[in-house]
Amino acid sequence: MSCETAFWVWLQHGLGAGSGKVSRVLSCCTGLREFWEAGPQFWKLQGFFTARELSALRTFTPQDAQQIVDRCEQSGIRLLTPEEEEYPRSLWEIANPPCVLYVKGQLPAVDETPAIAMVGTRDATISGKKIAFSLSYQLARAGAIVISGGARGIDTAAHKGALQAQGKTVCVLGCGLDYPYLMENAGLRDWIAESGAVISEYPPDTPGSKAAFPIRNRIISGLSCGVLVVEAAAKSGSLITADLALEQGRDVFAVPCGIDNPVSRGVNTLIKNGAVPVSSAAELLEQYLDRFPGKIRMPGRENPDVPFAVIPERRPAQAVQPAAAKRKAPQRQKANAFSELISEDIPDLLSDLPDGSFDRELPEPQPKLPLTAADASEDAVLLDSLLTKEAVHLAVLGQQSGLAPQRVLAALTELELLGRVRPLGGGRYCCS
Repeated sequence: MSCETAFWVWLQHGLGAGSGKVSRVLSCCTGLREFWEAGPQFWKLQGFFTARELSALRTFTPQDAQQIVDRCEQSGIRLLTPEEEEYPRSLWEIANPPCVLYVKGQLPAVDETPAIAMVGTRDATISGKKIAFSLSYQLARAGAIVISGGARGIDTAAHKGALQAQGKTVCVLGCGLDYPYLMENAGLRDWIAESGAVISEYPPDTPGSKAAFPIRNRIISGLSCGVLVVEAAAKSGSLITADLALEQGRDVFAVPCGIDNPVSRGVNTLIKNGAVPVSSAAELLEQYLDRFPGKIRMPGRENPDVPFAVIPERRPAQAVQPAAAKRKAPQRQKANAFSELISEDIPDLLSDLPDGSFDRELPEPQPKLPLTAADASEDAVLLDSLLTKEAVHLAVLGQQSGLAPQRVLAALTELELLGRVRPLGGGRYCCS
């Protein structure tokens, strides 16, 4: 790493993530070392720092920053700063570029290859996940890089689709790379880093916050030449990414949704306001044929026959949770949340039952029927036969089945959507 790396870490800490003042700092002097040596009085005279920023620049020193750099080197995390060739030009050109990118894996050449950000709701429908997976698969097979945020729902489906196609994908986190965020996707992030990269602008142990994720979204859009939104409610965070994309001069695409879909409102509003509706990767990629000559292997306009895309809609019957039970109670009321559910929901539920409902014996639970080739892909059928109620790591499933990591991941995704498997976090799964 460059000896100047610590100064970029120092500046990032002082200004905070998402600051638009980096270029103004660089215009004050010939380099960050010179800026540091000029001292607090010089910084104050520039007239554009807040009191908080001045305090942070003074109390957190480049020597402190060097400790972060050293820890990253020891744990295999690379740091990219704007001085380095691998730092994406597309990202440096936005209004508020990150001073540092912490990287696990190898950041693909997003300036030389079409990079498409795919975002959407965490509460995605089964159909939405299948669409995201299929489109991501098509994009990656065509040579595009798929960028997303590693969250549940559409993000996860997008990453998995690219991996299934043996393509490259980038996961942009709103927390540090070593922070235990969404541990059910820990194995997924490891696989992303094998062929692409997991990145963040935050030091490794930084926890996530509500403010951090919208700030992170500018990097998702900034790395891309276009943003594709798949399912988004009226106030979805994905719409923030779409707005940022427009501000950065990126294209915005959207997958049309039915008006009866609760996560369609945001997407349909985007289309109404000018987003390009797409139903296949070919429709999207043809926008970039002239910009990236020879880089795109155009797919057909029909969806390819990939495992996720042909998952049948039927799922094992599950009990329906009362709507009120899904509401989030304030933190201070968690202790008596269960009693509130009883008092609020049970009378209404009982009123719908016929007389004598409690006089009948409940039937014995039915054993899980084995999957067949008519229900799912061959890989999914194989893994389903190996899974039990005991937690098992996906690496063990790979050894037992003889399947490659990408195929294990795709099959587990298929089983999860069929309701046959449950993620337990840390790359562990059990049957539902």
